[in-house]
This record gives sequence, structure tokens and C-alpha cells, in this order.
Amino acid sequence: MDIPLEAVITEGIAFLAVSFVVAALYYRYFDRKRIAALTLAIAFNAWVIGALSLFLGKLIQYLIDNEIITNTNYTTIGFSALGINIGYGFSAISNVFIMIFVAIVFSQSPIFRRTKMLIPIIFGALNGITIGLLIGATFNTWPNPVYALSPTLYHLALTFISFFTLMFLTIRPLQEANLRWEKVGFKFIILSAVFGVITYSSFALDFLTASEGLIPIFSIEGFTPFYYIAYVAAILMCSFAYLGYVMPNFLRKFYKELPIEEKTA
Repeated sequence: MDIPLEAVITEGIAFLAVSFVVAALYYRYFDRKRIAALTLAIAFNAWVIGALSLFLGKLIQYLIDNEIITNTNYTTIGFSALGINIGYGFSAISNVFIMIFVAIVFSQSPIFRRTKMLIPIIFGALNGITIGLLIGATFNTWPNPVYALSPTLYHLALTFISFFTLMFLTIRPLQEANLRWEKVGFKFIILSAVFGVITYSSFALDFLTASEGLIPIFSIEGFTPFYYIAYVAAILMCSFAYLGYVMPNFLRKFYKELPIEEKTA
């Protein structure tokens, strides 16, 4: 399957957009020295490396498909699938750090107060299985790596766990918040998790429709609309995460002016 130029451009834009968010997160960490901010920055940093892997894989494959790269040492390798496997490996690492972040931010919730870091450790081991499946799929099918159905669904399930845990634990602080900027921040956090679910669900749907043909209505060759929806959602996921966790000063000041009660009176 030839790689369309729009797919290369889409992944490049996503990489640049999320890189900007990651740089802002690191800036906030060095400004405030909060471990939660650093953990979140590392989580999205891993996601950015994954996005870069996908982008480079698509770009090299595009150059090969269009005979711009003709060296036979490279033309026999499936760079697009290789980039996907590497990208999902870093996505699994990102998953782990998101759960660590949740454990730090919500350390006073009953579940994390009792278990401490046990849940992130178990979650890390489970995501390690994802990485193992990806490594196995890559080496067993080299030089044309295959991204199979099993790691797709397994990774999707773990991603759901991390984002739904984040959403569930954010509901109570949202309900108890008294100030506008606090409420808005928690809403941004929930939106980030929602778009995270949409991102990985769309990637899975793209794979199931384009590669597996399991949904007949979208059973087409190439890149389905779900592929592009996934990247739009990914940019929104990271943007809302930044706005919710380390709200920019101008936005904080804007929402800090009035308590919720005064605004609704």
C-alpha cells in the first residue's frame, strides 16, 4: 500500500503540535519544580517520540514508494509498519507515566492512599507485555514488520484503563471546586482524557477497517477517516492536558476573577 502525502503531513503536524505542548510542560516544571508536572511532561515526551517514529516511518516509506530512495538496502524494509511498532512501544511507556501522574496527583484518594505506587507498578508490567508483543511482531516478520490485531486491542484496553481512571478520579474534585479557574481546570483534565480515549479508539478503528476489514462499511484500502480523526484528537488531548494541569497564567487570571457563586448569581 502506497503512503499518501497527506498522511505524512498529518503525522508531521501532530508531532510538531505535541512537541510544543511538551516543551511548555517542561518549562512549567523547571518554573515550579513539581514532580507531577515532570511526570506528565515525560508521559507526553514518550508520546512525542512515538509520533516522531510514525512520522519518519511514513516519510521514508513515501520516499521509497515514489522511488526517491532507490537503494535496495532500504527498499526491502517496511518502514511504515516499523514506525508504527516503535511508536506504539513509546505509547505504552507514555501510558505508564500517565498512571504514575494520576497516582501522584490523586495520592490522597482512597485507592492510592492504600496502594501507594503498587497500581502504577502493575500497570507498568502490563504495558511491558505490549512492548514485548511489538518486539516479537517486528523480529518475527522482519524485514516487513507486521502490526497485529492482538497488541492493538490489548494496548487499547490498557489505554482505556488509564484514561477512565483519570476521568473517574477527577469528577469528585470538580464537584467540590469553589472557584471558576479550578472548575475549568478539572473540566480541561476530563476533556484531555476523553480525547485520549477518542485518539486510541480511532487508531484501533482505522486498523480494523483498513487492514482487517472487520467493519464492512469502511472496509477500504489505505487510510480511513478514523486515522485523521485520531491525530486531531491527539493534539486536543495534549492541549487540554496542558491547559488543565499547568494552566497558563493569563488563563488562570481570567478565570480567577470571580468565584463560581458570584458568576452564576
